[in-house]
Amino acid sequence: MAPQRGFRIGIDTGGTFTDVVGVRSDTGQVFTTKTPTTPSDYSVGLIQGIRKILQETKIRPGEVTGVFHGTTVATNTIIERRFENLGLVVTAGFRHLLELGRAWSAGAGRRGSHFATPLLRVPPEALVPPERVREARERVSAAGEVLQPLSPEEAAEAARWFRERNIGSVGICLLHAYANPRHELLLRDAFAREFPECFVSVSSEVIPEPGEYERAVTTLLDACIKPRIKAYLDRSAGRIEEALGEVPFLVMKSNGGVSTAREVAKKPIGTVLSGPAAGALSAAYLGRLSGHDRLITLDGGGTSTDISVIEAGETKRASRHHLDEFVLRLPMVDVVTIGTGGGSIAWRSPEGRLRVGPRSAGADPGPICYGKGGEAPTLTDANLVLARSPLHLAGGEVKLNKALAMRAMRQLAQAFNMDPLEMASGVVEIAAWNQAHAVRRATVQRGISPRDFALMAFGGSGPLTAGLVAEYLEIDTVIVPPFEGMTSAFGLEVVDLVNDHALPCLQSEESLNLDDLGRAIERLEREAENGLALEGVPPHRRVFRRTADMRYQGEAHEIEVDLPSGYLSPPAVASALEQFHLLYQRRYTYNYKGRRPVEIVQLRVNGIGLTDPPTLPLIPAGAESPEEAYKGARLVWFRELGGFADTPIYYRERLKEGNFIPGPAVVESFGSTTVVFPRQEARLDRYGNLVIRFRADVLEKKERAGRPTGWHGVGAA
Repeated sequence: MAPQRGFRIGIDTGGTFTDVVGVRSDTGQVFTTKTPTTPSDYSVGLIQGIRKILQETKIRPGEVTGVFHGTTVATNTIIERRFENLGLVVTAGFRHLLELGRAWSAGAGRRGSHFATPLLRVPPEALVPPERVREARERVSAAGEVLQPLSPEEAAEAARWFRERNIGSVGICLLHAYANPRHELLLRDAFAREFPECFVSVSSEVIPEPGEYERAVTTLLDACIKPRIKAYLDRSAGRIEEALGEVPFLVMKSNGGVSTAREVAKKPIGTVLSGPAAGALSAAYLGRLSGHDRLITLDGGGTSTDISVIEAGETKRASRHHLDEFVLRLPMVDVVTIGTGGGSIAWRSPEGRLRVGPRSAGADPGPICYGKGGEAPTLTDANLVLARSPLHLAGGEVKLNKALAMRAMRQLAQAFNMDPLEMASGVVEIAAWNQAHAVRRATVQRGISPRDFALMAFGGSGPLTAGLVAEYLEIDTVIVPPFEGMTSAFGLEVVDLVNDHALPCLQSEESLNLDDLGRAIERLEREAENGLALEGVPPHRRVFRRTADMRYQGEAHEIEVDLPSGYLSPPAVASALEQFHLLYQRRYTYNYKGRRPVEIVQLRVNGIGLTDPPTLPLIPAGAESPEEAYKGARLVWFRELGGFADTPIYYRERLKEGNFIPGPAVVESFGSTTVVFPRQEARLDRYGNLVIRFRADVLEKKERAGRPTGWHGVGAA
């Protein structure tokens, strides 16, 4: 039976561009495009991207079977610190929970810090100031026993207190509510009656886990982004329905799955890493497809770069993540994010050093070469000055002004008494070092050697610096996947629907109660089953993944360990404990097996609704010479060659399997540009990956690269 014909659309809204990928379900054919992001109303860019890809592919709206979306609205709201209308309800006596938590996190755990350091510093501003914190007279024990009941009258009074002060977003985080949510739910119901316009988040629904400070921060951030996420998703859903009719609209979450827009609006904090998570999942899928199961991703966008590690073809997961200065405790794909991207601003620090990022020109006004009023030189301007970037982006939709970029680079170079081309090269190299340090954070600091992995580079700016990053880290192989500029958007086409369910269950291996563990797992699986049923997943597509957070007794950080399906027998639990020892050894190079008991802290069940990923067609075979993809030549600046070098330029979309490209060379595509540096060579494999490897020496070229493509490489300003 032939596959049903349909067209799925994936949309990743980034800081500069909105990337769009469409896949035919019957042939696996992939179509890509991009359009500038619209920060004033992200839903405008979203619908513009949908209309653009339908127009370019001649697909009728009725053929669209689903829209999958990764969004940065939650992340941007948090980074921009829009907390002015946010309140908090805590247990009586814990009014200063946020100040105390931040003081502890500011000093604890840092090598060489004094125990009194947090007290000697001026504490940073709390997420919610004390005057917007309401205390509730109630108390629940860690075992869930109600020690002091919360009266309905006091719950109603708390809701009225926030209404009188017109505080429109409120987080509720009561002590030990993860063990017994009764009082939090009483407050939630009181808000629904007394102040229904308020956006309320309760910690027992957002993150039912121990750790009051992290639970409070995560709950507050969920509350503060709810108004913007709801408004954005409502506008987007309305525009999609108007353009396409009633089609599924699914939103990417940080845990590596998608969920309906309706469900996401209930707990929007789960979308803070939706774009980076999609990129990591896409890389894992493309790596498995082409036989590369050990990868480090370099997802370089316009504002930031996201790093993730893939082992055995699977992305790593984490339960804690640092976003800006906040620690979020949520199950998510493990991603390290730094503020280095195409729009990162190059600037002179007060110490007189050249810095690149984390400040960014974003989409508006963007880099100086966009000609939209930008005033500070960026990484994009530097690559343009070096002639590594083309004179236009997104198929000509965004024209770049090299004269403006050169003028800005000259001004920056004067402050350092340097040649502007040397300065531009320095900007690119510092950006690459920033990315290399982020890779080290994700690998070396966790006991992993990056030299054992290949570097998969994608995004608008990732392939431009990937060759340098690999050189700095001594990584032998760089892989640039097909449709590299829209890899994260493609990831939205291969993800499953995923819901997370967790339950605290503190037990020591010395006194395990397998009956209690089994009942807890059964309860979580019932919740997961009901959640998937509510989202319309048929029974034959439901899968459940069990895990347990484990730690050694006396430690505060857990490791997630898989649990087998079926009955939790003593041998099954013993196998899981043995796996914990191995994972701990791998992470820290030692373990305490036989010397310290292991504790099970938390049980988790992921409810997974399986989807059908596309089957990508293979690339046509070609000769070794990439002559059919040849675009022309221009002078491109390389430090290894002492300046400008005559460099061939190739169309990425015209390359065929087996085409061999010795460096230096530039490969341009609709969504990104890849630089093959002088000590590198590239070959296209049958899956469309451009595989770049190092060689010992720079090849000496005596003949010209070919017909020139203009004065781009010399480009007087």
